[in-house]
Amino acid sequence: MRAVELTARLLLALVFLTAVIGKLRTRAGFAGFVTSVVQFGVPRRWAGPVARLAVAAEAAVVLLLALPGTVPAGLLLAAGLLGVLTAAIARALRRGARPACRCFGAGDAPIGARHVARNLALVAAALLGLLAGTVGGPAPGPGGLLLAAGLALPLAALVVRLDDLVALFAPSPPRAARPAGRS
Repeated sequence: MRAVELTARLLLALVFLTAVIGKLRTRAGFAGFVTSVVQFGVPRRWAGPVARLAVAAEAAVVLLLALPGTVPAGLLLAAGLLGVLTAAIARALRRGARPACRCFGAGDAPIGARHVARNLALVAAALLGLLAGTVGGPAPGPGGLLLAAGLALPLAALVVRLDDLVALFAPSPPRAARPAGRS
């Protein structure tokens, strides 16, 4: 069961680390995130502090998941933070708002049901990791470490690049018909 905990731990650490880096990489990236916080319904005067708190909480998840003695706290914080973010997305969708998903920085895809589903899947991973950690078992050997990393890395990439994958496989809009007589 420790390999399951390690997989969840790696997955969530990678996702949250990517989120922190994406938001803080440039001033414009963080400014875009602050703007999206306003579009989610946070009053403009609170948007900066709320955005900084969100990034700090994401960074705390990464740190807690990196230290062996604090993994359960990291998994709980990840689940709680994802729950809050999911509720914010669902609330915005109910209002008819579709702000850009700035979860990983500069993205411009509008939020949708896929973001709710993605976050709920991550909550499930955090809770499964927490459960696996409480059940215990021997520490994973080299094979378990490779398996955990082999699962966590592509899953994290899928989570982080979800909007790009959806755009890639979305149907193309029909082309305008050419005027008659032109080739």
